[in-house]
Amino acid sequence: MDDPFSPSFGTTNLLRLTEGALLSLDWLNHSPEPKGTELVNQLKDLQNAASELDDMAMRGRRRRGAVATAPQADLLYLHKLWRSVAAVAQECSYAIESLQSHLKDLARDRDAKNGHHQVHREVYLGHRAWYEDTFLVLKLYTETLHTLISAIELMQHKDEVDENGNLSNNSEAQTLSSELTYQIAALGPKLQAYNGQGVTDLRDALADATGVSFHVPVSLNKHFVVRRSVQSFYTGREQQMAKITAAFEQPLSQTQRRFVVYGLGGSGKTELALKYAQDNAQKFWGVFFVDASTRKSAAGSYAEIAKIGGVDHNEKAAQHWLATRSVPWLLVVDNADSEMALDDLLPSGTKGCILVTSRNPAHKSYGTSGERFLELKDMNVEEANELILKVAEEPRPWDRSVQDTANAICTALGYLPLAIVHAGKAVLHNLCSWNGYLEYYERSIKLIRRQWHSRRDRSSSRNRRRRQEDDASMNVFSTYEILYRNLELRQDEEDHKDAVQLLQVFSFFHCHDIRLDTLISAAVGPTKEAKARQKSAQSQEDEETSRRLAARQGFLSSWLTAQAYRVYKFLETPPPLPDVLKNTDNLDDEDFEANVGDRLRAAMRVLISMSLVAKQDRLEERYSIHPLVHRWIRERPQISTSEQALWCQMAATVLARSIPLPPLGGSDDELSKRLKLLPHIMHVRRWQSIIQDTLKENQRLRKSWWPVAEMQFGPLQAQEAGRFSRVYSECGLFKEASQLQWQIRNFLVSRLGEENMLTLQVTMFLSGTLWQLTQSNQATELLRRVYNTYHDGLGPDHPKTLEVMDKLGLSIWLQGRFSEALALHVKAIDGMKRVHGDLHVGTLTAINNAGRVHRRLLDFDKSAELHVHALEGLRKLHGNDTSQLALEFIEDLCLSRMMGYGHTDKLILQDCHDKMEYVLDHRKRLLGKEQPYTLLAMCHLGRIKSAMGRHDEAMRMMKLALDIAERNLDEAHIGLLAGKTYYAQSLAHAGRLNEAETILRSVAEKKKYQETTGEDGEHPDRILTLWYLVRCLEKQKKYEEALEICHALEQILLVIGGHNLGSKHKFAGILRDGKARLTEKMHGSTKVWDVDNMLLWEI
Repeated sequence: MDDPFSPSFGTTNLLRLTEGALLSLDWLNHSPEPKGTELVNQLKDLQNAASELDDMAMRGRRRRGAVATAPQADLLYLHKLWRSVAAVAQECSYAIESLQSHLKDLARDRDAKNGHHQVHREVYLGHRAWYEDTFLVLKLYTETLHTLISAIELMQHKDEVDENGNLSNNSEAQTLSSELTYQIAALGPKLQAYNGQGVTDLRDALADATGVSFHVPVSLNKHFVVRRSVQSFYTGREQQMAKITAAFEQPLSQTQRRFVVYGLGGSGKTELALKYAQDNAQKFWGVFFVDASTRKSAAGSYAEIAKIGGVDHNEKAAQHWLATRSVPWLLVVDNADSEMALDDLLPSGTKGCILVTSRNPAHKSYGTSGERFLELKDMNVEEANELILKVAEEPRPWDRSVQDTANAICTALGYLPLAIVHAGKAVLHNLCSWNGYLEYYERSIKLIRRQWHSRRDRSSSRNRRRRQEDDASMNVFSTYEILYRNLELRQDEEDHKDAVQLLQVFSFFHCHDIRLDTLISAAVGPTKEAKARQKSAQSQEDEETSRRLAARQGFLSSWLTAQAYRVYKFLETPPPLPDVLKNTDNLDDEDFEANVGDRLRAAMRVLISMSLVAKQDRLEERYSIHPLVHRWIRERPQISTSEQALWCQMAATVLARSIPLPPLGGSDDELSKRLKLLPHIMHVRRWQSIIQDTLKENQRLRKSWWPVAEMQFGPLQAQEAGRFSRVYSECGLFKEASQLQWQIRNFLVSRLGEENMLTLQVTMFLSGTLWQLTQSNQATELLRRVYNTYHDGLGPDHPKTLEVMDKLGLSIWLQGRFSEALALHVKAIDGMKRVHGDLHVGTLTAINNAGRVHRRLLDFDKSAELHVHALEGLRKLHGNDTSQLALEFIEDLCLSRMMGYGHTDKLILQDCHDKMEYVLDHRKRLLGKEQPYTLLAMCHLGRIKSAMGRHDEAMRMMKLALDIAERNLDEAHIGLLAGKTYYAQSLAHAGRLNEAETILRSVAEKKKYQETTGEDGEHPDRILTLWYLVRCLEKQKKYEEALEICHALEQILLVIGGHNLGSKHKFAGILRDGKARLTEKMHGSTKVWDVDNMLLWEI
């Protein structure tokens, strides 16, 4: 066998050539350039590698006797490594000879062009075509030689393997093992991407270095110093783990690799970091852990690392030791939550991988590798369910009912890992059953609030089990309590004081979609609203109207009432607001709004830095709070019920002040923002009720004779209720809106009287809400009172009188008294044209309402004419068809044209279809998919589809709308009943006659129309439903029963509307034809009847 340490492997020649190349570069001393310096450093590194190999060969030749005693297989492999050295050295020599040739050419060019005085760009190394490739080749050769050096040196430690086949505790051998693994991992991808000179020899050399592991066990990890092991029930987070793994895929890099995991306390950041460290330990020479929760704990962690490194026991020494390690290491910096910068906490330099966990999103800027950072959010449903079942050690296979209960628990806990773990442990330790956990959880929170102080008294009589339950619940919330107290301690700083107050207010909002523009509107909105009203002509009209109405009451009486109310409002406590929304410095509007925005954003930054609040999206200023944080802030044991009442009222005030009263806030954008307030309004009102009940219960438990202070309904509450009712109404929650408006009206009647201007305005709003509920009897009664007051006090041609006249006509129309309704609309139109002119919203609305009446009179030509007139006028005023009023006009026009011409003109039907799709799309976008007016558009579009013969589409659409409507509306709502009637009609068209008949019989029950019928006790919609039932029975050849219903309809027509008006309606003729047709069919007639007379059934 050849001598493995023969001088023939080429390092001596390589040293000579390298020295020559360095001498050739000496001219760079006269005109240095970055590329020249780079090349010199690379050649020196190569020179060092060659020199070290030369020395190793010399030492090997001196130790020939010791080497000869090694096993034959080891000697053969050592010889193979040296052959690789020779091959690489030879190829490297060729590359240096080529480099020297290039350098000589470069020197000649410089001398020729510059005369040694001026350097042009053509003679710079970086601008030579050969430079980049040559530099890359030399770098790869150098790294390969360093890898072979480590492999050869490690082979010489073969005799230091212990009985288990692992390297002994010899630190030099372990370091060599780690370095070799590190070098192989770094060099492999580079050689895979390289296909140039000597690629075969380079790849063979790397394979030989890798093969050393068969002779000497190569284990990279030497140090694994972490806080604790991963929990045995660790579950899920595969996607998040993949992002961290990708960031640290190649431990060797030209820059330090850092990745930041941030998120809410209890979201599992530490556990994820520990899991990564545990699963990937073999990739790193050392895995270290720093507890960064405080500066003191961080210093202690670094002291432990310094001890391992054998350096001074301080942070700087430990960081420097890590920064100078040439082997891959991982540092987990856990709980780096401080607002302070992390620069002093992290080792400097280009070495190592650092995994940071933090609650503070601002620290994500420290990420450098992969996706740089990851926000750890709640677990997904499957992961959360699996986690809680594993923690509880629920035996497999898991029962379906247990899984469902576990899912309900996880949902209630917001899918937060820490809370889920505590829930699972509560079941595991038999503190409760699966089915009883949620009740146990609620009891625990309430008990902690009641017994907060006694909980801390360990000498109390409460047993160990009770304390265990308290501690289990408190562990979930302790993180949030610490953060909250830290906020409170820094309330001398404005942003922290604002943050504390906003957090308390937010706890009574809904936990999602908290919008900054809502808060800004609450600060500046009332002032803007007041100024807008002062500038408007309507304000002057209202003052004049109030004066004239007061004269009707009597001057002294009205003056005393008004003065008493002013005193009452003056003495009332100002509405509570967080400091950030108060204009204490009396800034002008523009400066105040800017100041509020700045302070709010500063406070939100504080809350975000603690992960108490999260930003919902990057573009809009919308925020959210995790449900558990949300609850803890609201129900902390330290907060009293009276304090809850204060913060809850403050939240209600903020929401109410952000909502303008009509007619302000009429744009689509403003409407869209208001609709998003509904969850917040519902949440704060629910808590107002809970707090009031709690105050009453506390009073009962104290058994004091002093009565509990009930929540009073005063001007503040009236304003709040009025603004909230607007949102309820716009969202289609008319029942809730009407309840609030009744409260306001009753309050105003008691304070100002029924004929006061403000009372009348509220009564108008209330009547409109009752109309939406199709409680037209009540609506009509209220409107008649308002109409009589305006008519007698202001005169028949006053704008207020005309406005109420039109609304009264609409209310009477809903009752089915068409002639009376039409007379009112015509009179209102004439009056409004004189007062406002033709192009006025009031005038156009009255014209459109008259068109509705004509449609119910089956005068479709006149109806369509009026709707077109109204719509064209509105377009001239507004220039578009996007307003809610315009959509109503388009909808009415489509219905009239469909019913009048749809059976004969398919083009008209298609046009109606397209326009109704336009209406539906706009309502879905702006109002939402479940708002009643969206459902109404779905129903009307379904009717048009059915008229077009697209019955399946029509039925699907109408059934979807009806399912939602049945969930949200009373069963006797006229809109719901009408929708069912038209759905049944589509079923009949499709041949599903039995289903249609069942629905029509149910809808036709007389009791369902009691709220909307006039004095005669009948309603036109019921008549239409009965007629559709007649036609359905006719199709089933149930002629006798159909005739009986026709007889009943004739009797109804005699009384409906009064003055025998029903028998004069066009429907009376249709009914007569129907009776005749049924009679003849009973006797076997096959006569073909006029299609036009069957119009009402077909369309």
